[in-house]
Amino acid sequence: MKRARGAPGGRAAARTLPVLLAVGALVLASCASPRAMTQTTSPTPPPPTNPYAAYATTAKRALRHAFASVHVALPAHPREPAPALPANAFGTGLGSHTVLGFLPSWEIDDLSGVDWSALSEVAYYAVQVEPQGTILESGQGWETLTDGSVAGLVSDAHEEGVRALLTVYTGTEATLKELTSHPFNAGEALAARVARLLAAYDFDGVDIDLEGDRGSERAGFVKLVRFFSERLRAIDPAWTIVLDTVPESAVDSTGFYDVKALVPFVSQLFIMAYDMSNLDAPGPTAPLEGAELSDVNSLASYVAAVPRRKLLLGIPFYGYAFEATGPFSPAETLGTPDAVTYDSIVASGRRALWDPASETPYLSFRLGRRWRQTWFDDPTSVALKVALASTFGTDGVGAWDIGMVTGQPEMTNALDGGSPPRRLPLARQP
Repeated sequence: MKRARGAPGGRAAARTLPVLLAVGALVLASCASPRAMTQTTSPTPPPPTNPYAAYATTAKRALRHAFASVHVALPAHPREPAPALPANAFGTGLGSHTVLGFLPSWEIDDLSGVDWSALSEVAYYAVQVEPQGTILESGQGWETLTDGSVAGLVSDAHEEGVRALLTVYTGTEATLKELTSHPFNAGEALAARVARLLAAYDFDGVDIDLEGDRGSERAGFVKLVRFFSERLRAIDPAWTIVLDTVPESAVDSTGFYDVKALVPFVSQLFIMAYDMSNLDAPGPTAPLEGAELSDVNSLASYVAAVPRRKLLLGIPFYGYAFEATGPFSPAETLGTPDAVTYDSIVASGRRALWDPASETPYLSFRLGRRWRQTWFDDPTSVALKVALASTFGTDGVGAWDIGMVTGQPEMTNALDGGSPPRRLPLARQP
């Protein structure tokens, strides 16, 4: 379930919702005859329950509005060419909203490709959280922070009026267990250390990316975030606090993220709405619709659970290249798919097709004797997701990660929805 972010796709692992299935055998006894007394039957288990069924009407209405908001002709049949996003696709614009872009340490060398005009916030990824709320003072994330590279990022962002955030990360089970077992001490200790880093490097806030999957740590994580938030806000209330969550959290009452309990302690919830498909079969990493776990179902469930103005819909700027048993879906995956950036997909020069079921593009081609399918997001699918987030009235959207589209400004431009990004004042005015 954890999303390791070292690979291009980052945060990459397919996740499935817990489903309770009734299993067992029903023994039927009858006194009518010895034969009847020995007969047994095994009933068919009931079908899995769709946790998003209650939001079906809301989802359909939101999709209709989102499609009407983007002036592009979408193919109605499979295997048609993917449509290009036309100029002025959003008409007069969707209205200003927050746009958050992540930039990891391994992509920070060349800041000339960052389109600051499209962003509200940029999050530098990341320094690692250790048990007891300490920060690991080694590794690429720490070294890039302390060698002056991040100072350039923050300076460039501030010159354009963009807030800069520091991401703190862990997906280590042992660390999460320790943090959630002692939330008061760990939360206060982490806040004190993060505050020193925010002040020293002139950040405007923090992005919390603590990725767990144990329901047993659910309550402890809420307490950890609460104590961290209260301590950090006491030091400087101008700092933004973003918390990363997963798309199924609003309906998963036993998972790691209790979003209803967490939302009072943060400025924004960033929904990591990608890596939503099973990588055993070629398909989209972030389907707009057409799957149980999709953008529309996730947003419909979130806005029913928490204030919509605190939500940011995450959008991937990467995809997966599958070696497949055939050119089209359905097919099976042969081996492990490769995460690929949007830049590399464009550089391949191959023409994309459109999947109307998920409203996402894909490539289909032969490489040697094997078929390859590459599923990803492009400006058109990004525009549809931005329109969907706007329809639901969220605070905005975000992208993992902007370093994957340094040669493709149309991707970051699509995040804006035809309107200038919403911006807050910097935490410290120059």
